[in-house]
Amino acid sequence: MYLIAILMLLFTVSIHELGHFFVGVLFKVNVKEVSIGIGPRLVSKTTKSGLKISLKLIPLVAYVLFDSKQLRNLYADEIEDKNYSWYMSPIPEGKKLLEETKMWQYILIMIAGVSVNFISFLILWPCCWAVFKANSVELINPFVSLGLSIKAIACCMVFKGGNGSNIFVDIPDLAGNNNWGLIFFQLLILMNLITAVFNIIPFPPLDGWKVIERIYVQKTKKQIPEKIETVLSLIGMFLMVYIFVSSILVKWLYW
Repeated sequence: MYLIAILMLLFTVSIHELGHFFVGVLFKVNVKEVSIGIGPRLVSKTTKSGLKISLKLIPLVAYVLFDSKQLRNLYADEIEDKNYSWYMSPIPEGKKLLEETKMWQYILIMIAGVSVNFISFLILWPCCWAVFKANSVELINPFVSLGLSIKAIACCMVFKGGNGSNIFVDIPDLAGNNNWGLIFFQLLILMNLITAVFNIIPFPPLDGWKVIERIYVQKTKKQIPEKIETVLSLIGMFLMVYIFVSSILVKWLYW
């Protein structure tokens, strides 16, 4: 059951990233890499245009790496190193860096992933509800599950078991129905909703933060100090890891 959950999560974040990719390509931004998973590369292929398509070891997230001034500044001192020189390769003719897009183009690129997840959710939920209802099977309300999931996360962060259940805790109960279609679509609907909602939060490294950051730079003509951005990004990554670890520990303590 949890393997299905991981696969649904990977599928959801993959279509999210493809949203960024296609809108970025539409506005002629140079894309360096599209990766499914993180960590060491298992399989990698570079197209004639220089785009690297990778499958990596840890299949929990996906990402699109856009060519940018920030990326090039990061590897500016490594141009002679064959492991990093790829990041500094010349920009193909007719392509541009992410920062060279207009404000409205940048915002559309950043919200494209969220939009794909919302659209998927809005299509899947009523369609699946109608199909399962016709077969006398009730879907769990995804908004209730979202609220319970947020509550569960909050309880785990302070190491309390919490009283409310959510779709992830209820996976074994769903499995008891022996309705694999229900399990599959229930997870797919909720994960699209969760991915969309959480990614609009204006906190690094989420999409909402990237939009706020670009607006701030555009309006003030000042860059956010690198140290501040680094600290905020580290805090964001720490919170995500903490949520993941605390959830495991709480389940272990209370089960």
